[in-house]
Amino acid sequence: MALGHWHHLNVSKNRVVVLEHSYHGDTIGTMSVGERGVFNKPYNPLLFSVESIPFPKRGSQQVTLDALESKCSKSQDIAAFIVEPLVLGAGGMLMYGTDILKAMKEICERYDVLFIADEVMTAWGRTGTMFACERAEVVPDIACYSKGITGGFIPLAVTMCHERIFKSHYSKDKSKTFFHSSSYTANPIACAVAAANLEMWLEGDVLSQVKRVAQMQEQKLHEMSQLECLVNLRRTGTINAMDVLVTDSGYLSEIGSQLYLKFQQSGILLRPLGNTIYVLPPYCMTQEDFNTVYDVIADAVLELTEWSDRFMRLSDTSDSMRLQALEVFERTVLARTATACECSPQCNVRQLPSDVPCCIGALALLPAV
Repeated sequence: MALGHWHHLNVSKNRVVVLEHSYHGDTIGTMSVGERGVFNKPYNPLLFSVESIPFPKRGSQQVTLDALESKCSKSQDIAAFIVEPLVLGAGGMLMYGTDILKAMKEICERYDVLFIADEVMTAWGRTGTMFACERAEVVPDIACYSKGITGGFIPLAVTMCHERIFKSHYSKDKSKTFFHSSSYTANPIACAVAAANLEMWLEGDVLSQVKRVAQMQEQKLHEMSQLECLVNLRRTGTINAMDVLVTDSGYLSEIGSQLYLKFQQSGILLRPLGNTIYVLPPYCMTQEDFNTVYDVIADAVLELTEWSDRFMRLSDTSDSMRLQALEVFERTVLARTATACECSPQCNVRQLPSDVPCCIGALALLPAV
């Protein structure tokens, strides 16, 4: 839509600027404007090139703004800047402030670069307001909405644009038609659900529920900050995120699948992004619900990081002994068929497989057990 806008105006703008670590979808186009890595590596030959600027890390926000200004001022062919406002989802629940979002929009305005807000994850109250851009008093030129537009009940996607972009495609010349509709657009059942959801937002008091959830999330984030194995605890609106302290941090961290299994076994549906745990709660959750969720998270990270610490101390031992220890770990932590270890009062290994009488005998090389 952005590229078509400039094309129809006979303006030579065909480059896109993106934010580091971003995610916008799984088509060739959306993968092109997202973070490049293991997930889209097989398709690299098909992806078009984009201009990338660094994520605005705390203390380095000006670096991001300077990079965006440099890209827009030095190149006359920048058509658009696409961004997930305030929270980058699949990139690791990375968060930045409203002042940065507003400053990025102002830079785009100065250089006549279209500002595209991907609010598929951040809209519908997630960041504390109906739309994330509202918090920064930003009106995007193009906005993408989905998921929460139907309350999550049925798939629907909506792309909205400024009137000037609409007009550049509106013509008696059929070659200027915007041909690229979506399978998830205008389904009558989905639209009916979205209309009902919008009615609840407009006539109900949903934002008071959002505020209540955000307050409970803040309380729980404070409680979780007492755990030394959790770092970089952060919140934006109703979204909480935290990183488990491990040696292989990132989306492919081994602890991610272990946490996921723990959560499932405890009746909690959470999907960690590697070593990043995040909680995006429905707005009907009660204090008791939050207590349950965070108790499960605390138990899981404490159990898994306790074993993780021990395995890190095996780095100087033989491969065969590490394998032996890993087998016990899998039976203990993952299989959960266990009895208490009674090797000594000082032992802080709480669970062992029923056929292993003593943790010291089973994990021979693990010190401090």
